[in-house]
Amino acid sequence: MSIKVSAVMTPEFETVCEDQSLLDAMKHLRDCPEVVDEIGIKCVIVLGENDQVTGILTQSDVVGEILLPYFVRDLANVTGQESPPLRTEDFKALGVFAGRVKVKDVMSREVVTLAPDDDLFRAADVVTSHKIKSVPVIDDEGRVAGILYRSTLYRTIADGILAVV
Repeated sequence: MSIKVSAVMTPEFETVCEDQSLLDAMKHLRDCPEVVDEIGIKCVIVLGENDQVTGILTQSDVVGEILLPYFVRDLANVTGQESPPLRTEDFKALGVFAGRVKVKDVMSREVVTLAPDDDLFRAADVVTSHKIKSVPVIDDEGRVAGILYRSTLYRTIADGILAVV
């Protein structure tokens, strides 16, 4: 008998709409402590029309997008001097920018999913072959049933091995 994804997935998950502003999504990511993977990176599932999964948005996606101009500034700093720290004015400008950018412009679009009836071997294959940390679990009607985190998958497999060794 194999263990099914439905037995180890997290049924609580957070979603945002792809047309929401990045600023709104940032508030959502900041304020949803129950959606945390093994290294503390939060993610939310992005929904499009008819509540279909169109992407995943992580804190890393957000930080990379909104701080990109500052990364470019640092790369262009040919003087070799240390770049100035972010100031209040910089944060205000970043907030305006984040209010103009849509989630769909920043999210990770290549969404790999699992079904509740998939077994842990399939889940492990998906997570390792795609090098991802969280996988939406989609039911037969195409709705999100939960999310499987790599950390949960690892703990389940490690517990099974260690219980018989």
